[in-house]
Amino acid sequence: MVKMVDEEAPAASYTSCQMGALIFVTGLSLFNFSYTASNIGGVLLYIDRAHTDCSKDAICLDSSLMKGILVSSCLVGAFSGALFAGTLAVRYGPRTILLANNFFFIVGSISSALAPGILCLILARCVVGIGVGIASALVHVYIGEVVPADRRGEHGATLVMMGTGGILVANLTCWLLSHHWRWVLALGCVPAMIQLVWGSMIMPESSSWSAPRANCGRLRALEMVCHQNSDERDLENPEDSEKSDDTCLLESGAGWSNLWQSILTGQAIPPLIIGCGLHVLAQASGINVIIYYGPKMFTLAGLPNSTAVFVSAGISFAQMCSTLLLSRMVDRVGRKPMSYIGLSFMLLSLCGIACSYWLPPSHLAGWLALVSCFCFRVAFSVSLGPLPYIITAEIFPESIRTPGVSFCLAVKWVANFAIALSWLPLSEVFTLAGTFVLYFAMCVLSIFFLAFYVPETSGKTLGQASQAVWKKLQDTSDMSP
Repeated sequence: MVKMVDEEAPAASYTSCQMGALIFVTGLSLFNFSYTASNIGGVLLYIDRAHTDCSKDAICLDSSLMKGILVSSCLVGAFSGALFAGTLAVRYGPRTILLANNFFFIVGSISSALAPGILCLILARCVVGIGVGIASALVHVYIGEVVPADRRGEHGATLVMMGTGGILVANLTCWLLSHHWRWVLALGCVPAMIQLVWGSMIMPESSSWSAPRANCGRLRALEMVCHQNSDERDLENPEDSEKSDDTCLLESGAGWSNLWQSILTGQAIPPLIIGCGLHVLAQASGINVIIYYGPKMFTLAGLPNSTAVFVSAGISFAQMCSTLLLSRMVDRVGRKPMSYIGLSFMLLSLCGIACSYWLPPSHLAGWLALVSCFCFRVAFSVSLGPLPYIITAEIFPESIRTPGVSFCLAVKWVANFAIALSWLPLSEVFTLAGTFVLYFAMCVLSIFFLAFYVPETSGKTLGQASQAVWKKLQDTSDMSP
């Protein structure tokens, strides 16, 4: 019998310095994910005819629908990237795919900067979005398999902090470069180039991907010994060797076929419900509306363009600091308690944002929107921001972890797309205040979902965390009448 490699074992071979470097280099994927996805919020101010004189530029928008399509185009690509990330990672390994993924960031960012018209810019944003989707689906899975169980939440939160840093840099870049918005889009290729060079030197392959192939290689060697006197078999069927390896990997690896079989048997249903539910509710809280349209929200509340962008950058810095705080607490306090704390403040903040739009445009309304958005994003950073990523990467069995997380992230991007595309039209129908009341209701729903369906995974190994899903399901069933 071939001994399988322990999926938690590789963590012990890294020093703290090496682990820090690995987290940083891998986190560049999330940094670029956030930078390229959120920089459109600041750029939108300088190509929006309602807020600036952009008549001399080749791209100048005055339609709310077209603005929504531009913002959401990145999310269309993100859906595709997240959906196929699992298949690619199973075949080639998550490390290889994460490094190759920089191609989409580099090509998409440069193409966005050089776009001669709005349609070309939308297509270029779709290319960037593919990179965003792949990064979102694979980074937490990859890191979760190489860090100790008792520090998995800490490192997962650190990765999210780097993602928040991408939002901060995007806002600062928009503020510093002002009307030179094409440079803002072009700079998205810089982190991708850094990771491509540095990451290729220090990022190891995931053990959950390499171990099954090593075991299949050993099994194949044993099979060759057993058939050393049967050379005719290989002559008659030259493809048998390849088929044998493919069959072995299918049985031991994590593929879409495994996920589909697990869905049919019911094994994958609970973690899929939890993973998809957490990500959809996180998007439905309105966070990406506040990120993508944050500068525009502040202008609607009465702040000038440059002030709105600078304020968004300041809020991103506070969000980054709060995520750092979460990284120090999440493994000790627990995932769910931190979620409840964050959601409580998110509800209060949404009330403040709604009130700021009930008031007539004034400095009072602007400051109320500012303080409320600040509190909301800080609270989000210790709850529905990083925790869905961390928890989703923990609750799936190893055999379906990569495609399971990939599917959940694809669903997340569908929800993200729908909310980003619908915000401006909804705000025209229900008013800005009424739209944020809807997000308030989604946060209330999130509290009930956490309480009844989501298990606590803090301090558990990946195997124990996936088993906790079924225990939570059983406890919930016992509570029902």
